[in-house]
Amino acid sequence: MSKADWNLKVAPVLIESVPRCQWGFNKSRRFVYASGSADIFGRQPEELLRQHVSSIDDSSGSWAARLDQIFSGTSPGHAAGPTAEQNQVILHVPIHATDGRIAYAAGFSFAAGDPAPAARELELAALAILQVLRSERTHTERFLHDVVAQCLSSTGLQLELLRLEIEDHQMQTPSRLAEMQNALAETLSRIRTFNAGHDAETA
Repeated sequence: MSKADWNLKVAPVLIESVPRCQWGFNKSRRFVYASGSADIFGRQPEELLRQHVSSIDDSSGSWAARLDQIFSGTSPGHAAGPTAEQNQVILHVPIHATDGRIAYAAGFSFAAGDPAPAARELELAALAILQVLRSERTHTERFLHDVVAQCLSSTGLQLELLRLEIEDHQMQTPSRLAEMQNALAETLSRIRTFNAGHDAETA
């Protein structure tokens, strides 16, 4: 999205009617982002990242049903509410990939009675959020791979050389050395798992 598109089409919409909460699901029905008021889910937004829709669904599976309608393409959008308890309207819109497939379902909640933007305006707002997230993810993955993982690998190599030097002097290798090597290996494994988890968010 260009800066001109943002200034002309998205920014005025968000300024005029700010959502109480906004979120996005990928095709695996997992949260890729959530922000705003926690009352709609009963959990803080940061707790929802990568969680499946079943973690917030009700007994009738209404949240999963909404997403099924979006991802199946049978509905250009989905609106629900307002509910008596929360007094808000929930809107879902499909976010299309460049090949036309539905890649994400973006959700917004607005206070009942507030003007809600058109579906296209909501889609542009969601695309802007996803663009920022993608940029941050790329930066984080590059930092973890190019800086953190390389430093840990280098440290692991130095520890292995130290172990060999100790053995050359026919001394017993300290148990702490093995513990440090195991800790480094575990940390590298977690970095790879973290990067793999971010890749899976787009699935």
